[in-house]
Amino acid sequence: REQLAEQSGPTIVVAGDSPLIQSSSLTSLLNHFSQTQPALLLGTLEKDDPTGLGRIVRNEEGDFMGIVEQKDATPEQLAIKEVNMSTYLFQTPDLLDALSLLKNDNAQAEYYLTDSARLLRESGRPVAALPALKMCESLSINNPEELQLVDRQMRAMGYA
Repeated sequence: REQLAEQSGPTIVVAGDSPLIQSSSLTSLLNHFSQTQPALLLGTLEKDDPTGLGRIVRNEEGDFMGIVEQKDATPEQLAIKEVNMSTYLFQTPDLLDALSLLKNDNAQAEYYLTDSARLLRESGRPVAALPALKMCESLSINNPEELQLVDRQMRAMGYA
């Protein structure tokens, strides 16, 4: 908090278990962020099989309305293909405000950064989602099988 409190520009937050974040995707998100100036911009992608991922809920106009986790989703929401990939661009003061509002009153007694989107919207600040991420960025490493899959993908992309 002390380091961020001195910042006035955007803060990027990415998941630590997603090694294939692409600089081109972050550049695209930063460009959109600087043009639209939301409190929070989520990087999303469309996934044919979104099983296990939080769905991006939009209104009829296509505006971001929220994130619904799979376990909480209705059958209609489960059909949504756009998913949250834990790639966030915050206005730094809005991030600090959201962090101060987070609660851990859930079954896991954990603080969910995803709740910041709802908290910021409830306080009247603009939140948006942009499907700018590539499919390789949806790969994460949580077990040996996923590590093997990411290793194959990295080799195919010429990283190893």
